[in-house]
Amino acid sequence: MVETGHLLNALRAFEAAARLGSVKKAAQDLSVTDGAVSRQIKHLEDALGVELFERGNRSIRLTPAAAEYAATISEAFASIARGTEQLRHAHNRQTIMLTAPDAFLLRWLVPRLQSLEALLDGTSVRLTTWSREINPADRSIDIYIGVGPVPEIPGMTVATVAPETFGPVVSPMLMKGREDDLEHLWSLPRLDTVWPPDMWSNWAREAGVTLEPREFISYDLLFYTLQAAEAGLGVTIGPGPAVSDAIKQGRMLAPLGLVTRPGSWYLAWRNDRSIRVMNLVKRWFEREFAE
Repeated sequence: MVETGHLLNALRAFEAAARLGSVKKAAQDLSVTDGAVSRQIKHLEDALGVELFERGNRSIRLTPAAAEYAATISEAFASIARGTEQLRHAHNRQTIMLTAPDAFLLRWLVPRLQSLEALLDGTSVRLTTWSREINPADRSIDIYIGVGPVPEIPGMTVATVAPETFGPVVSPMLMKGREDDLEHLWSLPRLDTVWPPDMWSNWAREAGVTLEPREFISYDLLFYTLQAAEAGLGVTIGPGPAVSDAIKQGRMLAPLGLVTRPGSWYLAWRNDRSIRVMNLVKRWFEREFAE
């Protein structure tokens, strides 16, 4: 195993360059010179024996092998930052750090956050997004919100709070007077997302629908895809919680309804967390999902 304790500065330089896609921007972010960043990256490559960037005249690009490593390092630094922030606030106020997929967090949880904090009476809820595997060793996260097959995680309690649903959603602007016209629905631009993958093919298979092959307009994140669909740019597949408010408020339509999937929405927390507080949070999620 490579000892990395002496490589922290090099890892920070690598993470910044990978995240920002530029040595110059990384230097500005770290308040050092371009040369210092380049030297630290070279130091890290020498220590690991792996080339991390493909270098052009004025550009750098992660090698395929380094892309996953960069994501791991970014998450590690983010975990340190969250833990530091949590410690800083610990003496003044009790805080719960809750993490969830971006579309769920921004489109479902944030509008309900005041209700959750009111229930907890003096406990502040802080939010961050995640899309990687649950890490029981990361003590900066108090509660994970996940969706899919319910995992069994040693040392953690995992509680289901709602069934998983999804289906095609579209802006009413694109279906005016043609709400029941499926031929028109399928003629609209199809919006897809890089992560999570295979939303369209999964829905078609589980709904028993045969779709004619079409090109997709693809977005990096599900949140962007849903925002584009709501703005009238096309039709996409939306998870139930991320589109439920928009459907109720008439900002989106689900012409075929939503399909219930084999998975569930669930909460996961370490067993050393307060049972009383965790059960309060669990019951709140169950109630909000049911409305």
